[in-house]
Amino acid sequence: MSAPLDELRRPQATTPQPNVSRLASVNRDTPQAAGSRSHPKRLAAVVAEGDLFDAALVALVEGAGYGATLVEPAQIPALRNPAVLLVRSAGMLALVRRAPMLRTVRVVFLGDGVPGRDHIRIAPRAAGAESALRQALAAIIGPPEQSTPPAPANRVRVTEREREILQTYTLGATLRETSQKHQIAESTVREHYRRVVRRYEEAGRPIGNKAQLLLEFMADGWVRP
Repeated sequence: MSAPLDELRRPQATTPQPNVSRLASVNRDTPQAAGSRSHPKRLAAVVAEGDLFDAALVALVEGAGYGATLVEPAQIPALRNPAVLLVRSAGMLALVRRAPMLRTVRVVFLGDGVPGRDHIRIAPRAAGAESALRQALAAIIGPPEQSTPPAPANRVRVTEREREILQTYTLGATLRETSQKHQIAESTVREHYRRVVRRYEEAGRPIGNKAQLLLEFMADGWVRP
C-alpha cells in the first residue's frame, strides 16, 4: 500500500524506495488472514516514471477501492503475481513485456499511440478516462472495496464550477484544451487555478504545480474515480 496522502505532501530529504517485498512474495494460492484489510488479488502495481503523477495514479487507484504499490523499473523483475500492472509510457510497457515472470499479468497502459492486443489502453486525456480505468480495474481484479478515506481537518472548499474546470486541468489537459472544453477563456482557467491555489496556501497546504493540486483535490474528496 502506498504512503498516505499527508505523507506524500511532506517534504523529504531523500526519496524513499517503494517497498515491493509484499508484492514480490504474493502467491495467488496463499490464503489471507480473516479480517485483513488488504488482499493480494486487489493489489495493483504502478510502474514509476519518476514524476508527481506516479503518486497521483496510486491515489487514484486507492480512491477506487483497490490496493496499490509504486514500483521502480529496476524492481520489475522481482514482482510475483501482481493483479495488474499500470504503465504510462511506451518504454515502460516494453520493459514490462520483457520480464518473463509477468507475461501472463494483465497490463493497463495509460498513454497514447501504442496499439496492441496484450494490454488495455486508456487515453489519459480522453473524456471518461477515470471511468475507463475504474472499469478496467473491476474487470481484472474484481469489485472494489467500499471505503472512503476521511478528508483532512483543514479541507479547502471549492465551488462546483471550480471543481469541474480544475479537475479537467489537473488530470492532464492543457490550458487551451481546458478552456475549449468548458467554453471559457484561458485567462479564466488561470484565474480559477490561482484562486484555489491561494486557498490551499492559506490553509497551510502549499501547491507547487497542478499535479500537487490533483493530490490535494483527491485528499479533500473533490476528485474521485
